[in-house]
Amino acid sequence: MIDFPTTLLQWSKLHGRTGLPWQNQKDPYKVWLSEIMLQQTQVATVKERYTEFIQVFPTVQDLARASSDQVMALWAGLGYYTRARNLHACAKMIEEQFAGRFPESSATLVTLPGIGMSTAAAIASFCFGERISILDANVKRLLARFMGIEDDVKKASVHQDLWKKAQTLVPQKAEDMPKYTQALMDFGATVCTPKNPKCSNCVYQHSCQALSQSKVSVIPYQVKKAKNKIVQSEMLFILANHQALFELRPEKGIWGGLWSLPESNWVDTTNAPKEPLLLSINDFLGLPSDLLEDPYKTAKLLAPRKHVFTHRTLYFQIRIIELIEKFDLNSNQYQWVNISDCEHLGLPTPIRQWVNDYVCPCDTT
Repeated sequence: MIDFPTTLLQWSKLHGRTGLPWQNQKDPYKVWLSEIMLQQTQVATVKERYTEFIQVFPTVQDLARASSDQVMALWAGLGYYTRARNLHACAKMIEEQFAGRFPESSATLVTLPGIGMSTAAAIASFCFGERISILDANVKRLLARFMGIEDDVKKASVHQDLWKKAQTLVPQKAEDMPKYTQALMDFGATVCTPKNPKCSNCVYQHSCQALSQSKVSVIPYQVKKAKNKIVQSEMLFILANHQALFELRPEKGIWGGLWSLPESNWVDTTNAPKEPLLLSINDFLGLPSDLLEDPYKTAKLLAPRKHVFTHRTLYFQIRIIELIEKFDLNSNQYQWVNISDCEHLGLPTPIRQWVNDYVCPCDTT
């Protein structure tokens, strides 16, 4: 029977990844931040944004004392914005309830906002030497193949069984945990990959149940994804006195907690032609017509733009409306922002790109 942790540690000395800015960290803040960022986001993207985030918020105290708008603006473009809200909430809790110091046990860490079992294990093993295994997607895949587990690893019962199995493989020495945890991440990311795994170079090739049964390509079990929906919306870019009107999106849902343009409901057009919605201005804010110089000439509808999400594709059209003057806002849901200050606002990536194009259009001559 192969010694799983010793073999992995030996492999890591020769083939483990190097040069990632969060590696060899003992600072739980930096480990935590990298773990949250790496959820649902590619390493190449996180490398740049992680460094930027650390420069702006070098400590958990700095993050805790920041405003929500500052955090969301810095997170914009990374997606899955619930992570950013939980990150901010967690930092505040650590500051207020733990005197600015991260708890050292995974059992306490997992009680904090946005920290799941695997993230808690990563912090505790990297920073405090706790003998506990992580179980992210890479590790699930590695263990499912190594042990020949053909069930859906997302099922609760299978997931719990994997936790137990993963825990039996951790090194006996606590001082080996940081290197072992990093090695698990590296091996799943570079050898036991989702597609085209490097089985011929795998140190477990003679012990891997999936390989011996020619089932590497079907383990772990993959649930068929539903066909992506196509949705459509119309947005308003309302201008007055060199300012634009922005709307705060609800915290739950797509682009939650970000500022965006006032827009219509998203219409499912998966099986229908993508024609302009041609909604009236009253469908948005109920703007009085006397605020418009000419509701027909100034309400210019632009060509559709496309943005692809994980489970749907959005086609959105922006209608530019120029007002004679601003109107008073009776809700914190809206705010007027100077066009030159939009870059400091937490905007969804496609909206930020459009605003940048509007403010600084490319010279095509």
